[in-house]
Amino acid sequence: MDIIERIRIAYPELTKKQKAIADYLVANPEDICYITLAQLSQNTSACEVTLLRFCQKMGCANFLELKDKFRDHTQMMIKLVSSPNYIAPELSTGSASEKEALLLEIFNEEVRSLTEYCANISLRGISRTAEEIRKSRRIYIFAHDLSKIMGNYLESRLQILYFNAVLVDLGNLEETQCHLQNLTEGDFAILFSFPRYFFPISNIARKISESGIPILAITDSTSSPIAKYGDHLLICPAQTKFFYNSLALPMAVLNLLASCLVIDNVAPSEIEEFKDTLSS
Repeated sequence: MDIIERIRIAYPELTKKQKAIADYLVANPEDICYITLAQLSQNTSACEVTLLRFCQKMGCANFLELKDKFRDHTQMMIKLVSSPNYIAPELSTGSASEKEALLLEIFNEEVRSLTEYCANISLRGISRTAEEIRKSRRIYIFAHDLSKIMGNYLESRLQILYFNAVLVDLGNLEETQCHLQNLTEGDFAILFSFPRYFFPISNIARKISESGIPILAITDSTSSPIAKYGDHLLICPAQTKFFYNSLALPMAVLNLLASCLVIDNVAPSEIEEFKDTLSS
């Protein structure tokens, strides 16, 4: 039985304090995946003994088992809410000419998106973001699903320039929790978030922000779950006719950011030598 359903069934029999704990967990189901027992105690104003009794009330031997149940719930929600998807094409005849016309329309849509972005781009914002990266001790890149392609690209570009960059797969909850707990002063977090949005991403961004670590949010809209947490914000509209996201514009922006770092970090006299170090 899903842990949320188990809590709802047991709810009438809980004490007042246990109901307060249950209310918090149901309202923040992904929260427990990334926090310690001490942190949950602080968030719920309940002592650790009370929390352990609550775990037992839910049929869990200890706090770690309760966390595992919530991880299972979160993974289920990720599959339901954050899974990749596409939009079925609308073709009347399916003829070669109709398909070619549709492909041309899609291509022109990509060109228009890049042209509009170029006309309104804040190069100063790109430069400020590059400066934040340059002064950071470690750069954590948080990505999920399709965004991992962009994350891998950015990680490789940063490592070529000898930055300490690490890609964190948000789909791996244990790995994500470990990195969140290791964040310290001097670190910098880069979060990708594109539709369909990763289920726990807002909670993760909030935790990073609360820890005082500056965030670069790379997303499709100012209304996305992570936009309000970004100290730096790169908006890359990416929806297409058939897929939720195109990589064309986000990858172009990442390339621009990486190019800015090359300008900052590689002397003009060393550019040719630098090119020779790049992989094919």
